[in-house]
Amino acid sequence: MGEFVGVDPTRLQELTRRLERLHTVLAQHAPAVRQKMQKWDSDLDFGPLPRLIGQALDDVRDMEARVSRAHELAREKGWTPFGGAPGSALLPFEQTPPPTVQLDWATTGQSGYQAKQDVKALAAALATKDPEQARIGMSLLPDHLARHLDDKAYLAAFWAEAGPAALQAARVLLNRKGMTLFSADSASILRALGASLAAATRMHRGTGKDSRPLLSDEARAAITKSSDPWSAGMLFKYGPDGKAWDSHFLADVTRSMLAARAAGKIEIPTPAWASNDALETATRYAGAPKLWAEFDPVIAVMDRASQNGQAARHVLGDPSSGFTYAKMLVNDDWLTKGSSTAPFARFARGSVPETLNDQVDLSSHVGDFLKAAVSAPRGSSKDANESAWSVINIVRATSDFSKLHPGTVLPHDIRRSLIFTTDRYLPDFAAGATKAYGSGVVPMGEAKGNPWIAVIDGRELSTFFDQALHDPKEFGAFKGMLDARISTAVAATVKDSSDANYLAEMARLYGLIERIERDRNFAEGQLKDEQAARNQTALAALTGGFGALSFQNAWGPGVITQFLTGSATPYASEMFDTDNALKALKENADAFREQVFHVEIPVIQGLINAGVLHPPKDATWVRNGRLAPDPAFTAWLSQHAETEYGGRKLTEWVTEAQQAMRLQQ
Repeated sequence: MGEFVGVDPTRLQELTRRLERLHTVLAQHAPAVRQKMQKWDSDLDFGPLPRLIGQALDDVRDMEARVSRAHELAREKGWTPFGGAPGSALLPFEQTPPPTVQLDWATTGQSGYQAKQDVKALAAALATKDPEQARIGMSLLPDHLARHLDDKAYLAAFWAEAGPAALQAARVLLNRKGMTLFSADSASILRALGASLAAATRMHRGTGKDSRPLLSDEARAAITKSSDPWSAGMLFKYGPDGKAWDSHFLADVTRSMLAARAAGKIEIPTPAWASNDALETATRYAGAPKLWAEFDPVIAVMDRASQNGQAARHVLGDPSSGFTYAKMLVNDDWLTKGSSTAPFARFARGSVPETLNDQVDLSSHVGDFLKAAVSAPRGSSKDANESAWSVINIVRATSDFSKLHPGTVLPHDIRRSLIFTTDRYLPDFAAGATKAYGSGVVPMGEAKGNPWIAVIDGRELSTFFDQALHDPKEFGAFKGMLDARISTAVAATVKDSSDANYLAEMARLYGLIERIERDRNFAEGQLKDEQAARNQTALAALTGGFGALSFQNAWGPGVITQFLTGSATPYASEMFDTDNALKALKENADAFREQVFHVEIPVIQGLINAGVLHPPKDATWVRNGRLAPDPAFTAWLSQHAETEYGGRKLTEWVTEAQQAMRLQQ
């Protein structure tokens, strides 16, 4: 207990407002004052100024806690403010002056005390079970929460007790009338609660080995294992961007939401549709699927995890549980319910047509999540390891879906994410094309410190690609991606001191794709679409600024990462400038294709990258290590066809590349 002092709540509140204005002025103008004084060569030390501004903010917070307690004591003495909310510790204003009270000055000036007062006010407001009364009772809560976003003491105290109440907020604030679920004021309250929770998840107590999350296990469990997943999900819908949340906390909530969805425990409320006019009621009800999509808690949490990136990788990149959640995601059931106007038709004497409103497709959110799960930078980090495991689990889940649902095609956005995954891990997919020895994640070459690679069971690749590729243009684009990797495959084959042959692996993947394509029995016109897509995709790689890769160093983590992530080295010829190339592609597709895919170009570029082919110093067909083919290049090719580079004759390299690319030159 501290020292009790007599205070006038009204004057204490005015003093707090003035202190707040002082802090605001200091925070806004201090940088300009400091800059001007330094410009005038002032000897004043402005170093302590930021600390003093921070202390002023702490003082404002302390005084706000005392004001809240002073008004609470006044009510205990029988004072009732005009227009105040009964039982609320948060009052928008007073018109009847409160009496003087005895206040424990030290105790009530602590952030933890203010947090407990706010929790008490939150609970009292929600106890009304009425949206309007609850909004009035929590009218000052958003401002209080915003002031304490960086206050550990406040956040720890608030969320230690507020979890269950905060999770009820959305359910209580839900509109019982009208066409919207939440008013602007209610959305503001949910937004403030979400921001406060996100801030709390990122904070820790202690340092180093003693560091632990600010939120206790009990506080985290109250949210991650909530019995009302919809209400909990609204804190994430209205909360900040995914990067503002702790990734592990966000992953735990995502797992919980996916499990609740799989168990059929997600119930999305709807506003009151009823109207005196049946046609108007039916019209309102027609918008139900869109509303269910907008307020789906699973989608809200998944979107935050996708924005965070690491959270998605925690979920799918867990070797023991990632496959379970991948199967929940790689599915064709990501649709809202539909809605029918039939129940209203009989009230309108035939004026309401009986229609079934379309379901809303939610698969784009799933596609974004899958992309985020495989998007860690390639390397030897834990994040890269989780990303590689995510690839394994996505491939397994896709293969599993195809086997369980033969003939069923996954939604377009999910299939696009599968191709995105393949593009990011193309060498890994090529390595597993004909190997059926199981899946896993290992460092490349099984050497510690090398980048993690996804070892994919070849038995699952056929069903994976059979699901991922359907349209002729999709096959063409994928082959274009493979074409763009030829130069890096050549360079890697030279540099790797083992017997690895990355060109041969690429050839096996080409063969797998072509077998799947043949089974589709595309018509001649469709095959032309496929070829055009292949040309354009490779063109984008050749002209799109992937940057010239450097394979000059020894084969190791750095060079391996370039091989795993790199595509074509863009050529320096004006022929390959984007505008000229696109024009040529339209005007003379066959001639353009012949030059773009003239296989000697990527082969020689790969040998230059590997440092085993050194063009003459006066060569006109090389600019800063990049090929710029011209007539002199043709003459040089004829003179060096039988010359050895990297252990093979140039003609042997070209022949193998032709086989890999399935081209007839």
